[in-house]
Formats: sequence, structure tokens, C-alpha cells
Amino acid sequence: DLLDELDPLVFGLSTPLAEAAAENRLDERSRAADVFLTTPAAVEELTSRPAPAATDRMLRNSLAHGGRGAIIATEQASQLAGAVEAGLGSAAAGQVDGTRMALATIDRYFRKGQATRLNRVVQAVWEGGGSRLDQYPGEADLASDVDALPLVYLLQFMDTADPIFWRGVGRGLSVARIVELARADATGGENFQHLLNANLDVLRARACIVLDMTLYDDPAELRWGVDLPTSDTPPALALRGPAFHAFVTRTKDELVPRLGKPAPGLPISAYVERTSSAQIAGVNVSVGGKHLGLSDDSGTTDSEFLRATTRALPSAQVDKAIVATPSGRVTVDFPLRTGTGMTRSDNLVADLILATVKLVVPLDPEQRDGVSQFLQVTGRSRTTPDEDLDTLPFNEEVTTD
Repeated sequence: DLLDELDPLVFGLSTPLAEAAAENRLDERSRAADVFLTTPAAVEELTSRPAPAATDRMLRNSLAHGGRGAIIATEQASQLAGAVEAGLGSAAAGQVDGTRMALATIDRYFRKGQATRLNRVVQAVWEGGGSRLDQYPGEADLASDVDALPLVYLLQFMDTADPIFWRGVGRGLSVARIVELARADATGGENFQHLLNANLDVLRARACIVLDMTLYDDPAELRWGVDLPTSDTPPALALRGPAFHAFVTRTKDELVPRLGKPAPGLPISAYVERTSSAQIAGVNVSVGGKHLGLSDDSGTTDSEFLRATTRALPSAQVDKAIVATPSGRVTVDFPLRTGTGMTRSDNLVADLILATVKLVVPLDPEQRDGVSQFLQVTGRSRTTPDEDLDTLPFNEEVTTD
């Protein structure tokens, strides 16, 4: 009764009997004062359940930040943990009754601010499962399109690698939203990796630059990250892989501050080797300041024709190539080490990175296979390359920025 309103939590040094707790009206008085009262037995149950659930860590954090009422006995703690777990499962499946019970549990055990946050998390899972918002059994936040707040909470406190779950809550994922998550310090864990890998079929961007790290770095595990903005460079989604770092931006203009001094083009022999498994719609070759553009009506340039055409030009180098990907064509610039989309819509990030990395970085076969597998897109709406698009000359690239 004497506690103030600064989110008090009372942790008893012993666990009273149920009769004593009822006699002293511990739950009623704690709830009335917006105080969270718990005991060693209850905490032990919440932290070391025999069969931990993906929601347990989120529940513990939420109770510590905004719980209310008394959770005294082991049975109470177990029932609460089970109710939260079942509630998010019901929300993901679009089950009205189970979701309504979860929301009632949240309203009972959490103060207003924390209850609102958890309600938005449940709503995010409900919408992520494909259920209609007008059928949501709680007070829906119409401004919440699985926005950064519930997604931050899920990234920080959920314990699941289930791609179906992360695919559900990540359908609105974009480079801009990923930057928001990074600002909220929610991109450092494994959940962030699961989120991106489960949503490669919706994550799109316009441009990327790939740094060759073969001489500076040990082969690294493929891993997503975020390069936050500085005074000189805009933010970028980053992928670190074996012998390369790739930085992806929303627009071509945002890539400009990252460009370095142009390097030489790629020798013809190296170009032919790296493009053996790629669909190249056009290629630009330079010799002594003069440029030669080659394209084919079939949409794929002939490597043997390229060799024959440049046989008498030993210093010929490839400056650019147009790569056909399932989400649109990409112009790969070898001197600048960039890949930029050509069509009026953005490319999938996976296609953009894969097309650029495979051409500008000298990967060995095992590394190439690893990158291809990591960036494999499942569930894409279109599965064939954009062969119906006319090949565009290099000086007539479509820009929409």
C-alpha cells in the first residue's frame, strides 16, 4: 500500500501458502496498486520449465517491465506461461476464442502500457498468420501494419527458428523497416537472421555494392547485418559472406557515397568463367577508351562469339553486363563493383546480391554454391526470368529514383 507508481515489483524471499496469500488478499491488493508480486517458486517455474516455450523469455521480460497482480505458486506461473504460449499459437492460426482468452490474460496480468504493447504483438501475429484485421477479437491498432514496435519485441524476446512464424510477421519487410529495427537494437541476434531468410521473396531494393575481401578477410559465415547511417553515407542492409561484403540500398542515389575509385574492368577470360551459369542479356567491352556493346535477340549473349569478337583485342575488358534474374534485369558494373536494377520495379534483394557477387568476386565453386543456397528464394510469385523485356543499351537504363 505504501509503494509509489514507478513500476514497482515485489520479490518475496519465501513462498507463502495459498491460504495465507488468499487471507492477505495479495493478488487483489497488488492488482489494485498496479504492483507485480512474485516468489522464488514462481520465478523458478518461469525460468526453468521442463518444456520451454518460444514465448517464455518474452513473458518474463514483460512481467519484469509491467506485470501486475500476484503470481505466488508454481501452478499459477505454469498456467500463465501456458496461456501466453497457447494464445500466440491461436493468433497465428486465426482462432478467435483462443486469441480472446490470451488478450484477457494479458489484460489481467499486465499494466496498461505493457498490455498495449503485448496486444500489438498478438495483433502482429494474427495478421502475420493471414487473418483479417476486422475479425481480430481485441482492440485493433489500425496504424499497426506489423510495424517496428511489435517486430522489435518479437526479435528481442521470441525463441524460435520456425520459418513459418517469421515469414508470417515479416511480409511487410523493407530496407527502411530493417533500418528502424537496427536503430532499436533488434538486429544482432539469430531471430534477425531467421526473419530475413524467411522473407527473401518480398524484400526488395534498387542497388548494391560488393567489396572483394579475399585479400583482407578470412572466409566468413554468411550473415545479415545493418550498416547504420553516418554523416557521409546513408544506411544499408549488409550481407557478409566468404571473401565479400555486400551493401544494399533502397535507391541508386543512396549508393553513390559508397562508391570508390573505379577499378579496371574484368578480363574476357575471367568474365567467361564467372558467367558460365548466368543468363547475360548484354555485355559492354572497352578497349583503349573505345566501347563495344554486344547483345543477342535470344536474351543471352554467346560467350564463344564474345571470345571470337575480342580475340584480336588482347587488352579488352568487360565493363558492364546485364544479368537476367527472376525479379528483373540487373546491370553489373565491374569497375564500380555495383549491381543496379533496370526495370521499373525493384529487384528482390537476394537476386540483386547474387547476380552481383557471382560476377565481381572470384569465388571458388564451394563458395558459389553456398551463396546460391543461402540466397535461394522460395515462394516467389514469378519463377522465370524476365526474358520478355527488351535488352536495353547501357546508356539507356531505366531509372525511377
